[in-house]
Amino acid sequence: MKLPSLPVIPVAAGIVVLLFAVQVLLWFFIQVKSVSRDSLKKKIASIAATNKEAINIDNTLRDISSKVDVIDKLSGLRFNLGRKLNDISNSLVSGVWLRSLSIKKSETPNEPGSLKETLVIEGSDILSSEAGEAAIGKFVNSLKENASFSSDFDEIEIAKEERKKLQKTEVMDFIVICHFKKGKGL
Repeated sequence: MKLPSLPVIPVAAGIVVLLFAVQVLLWFFIQVKSVSRDSLKKKIASIAATNKEAINIDNTLRDISSKVDVIDKLSGLRFNLGRKLNDISNSLVSGVWLRSLSIKKSETPNEPGSLKETLVIEGSDILSSEAGEAAIGKFVNSLKENASFSSDFDEIEIAKEERKKLQKTEVMDFIVICHFKKGKGL
C-alpha cells in the first residue's frame, strides 16, 4: 500500500494555528470566568455585609425581646389597676352606680402576721322596678364571669346591701368585696 504524500509544512502550520486558536479560545474562556468570579466576589462581599447587619439586628431584637419578656413577667406579677378599672366599668349594669373603690389590708386569721388584701367596691342601685334589686347580683356575676377581672381574686362576694329612700327614689346601697389571691394585689 502506498500512502499519499502529505505536505509537511502546511500540515505543521495548520496544527500550530489550531493549537494557537485553542490557546486563544482557552484564554478567552478564562477571562470570562475571571470576570464572572470577580462579580461573584463582589456579590459575596455585599451579602456578607448585609448578613453582618442582619446578625446585628437579630442580636438587637433578641436583646429587646428578652427585655420585653422580663417586663411582661414583672408586669404580670403586678396588679394592673387600669385594666381592673376597665373591667369593672365593662361589668356595670344599668342603674348601678359606684361610689368608691378601695384596697384594704387586714391580717388573716389563718396566717397571723400576713396581710390579706381585698378590693372593696361600694355603690348604689336605683330601685325603679322589680329588676332593680337583681341589678346588683347581675353586676357581681358579671365581675365573676369576666376572666380578666376575676383571675386575681379568690372570691367576689356581696358583703352588704342596705335599702334606703332618698326623697322619692328608693336606693339600694351595696358593698362588694373581692379577695385577692395569695401573691396578687398591690
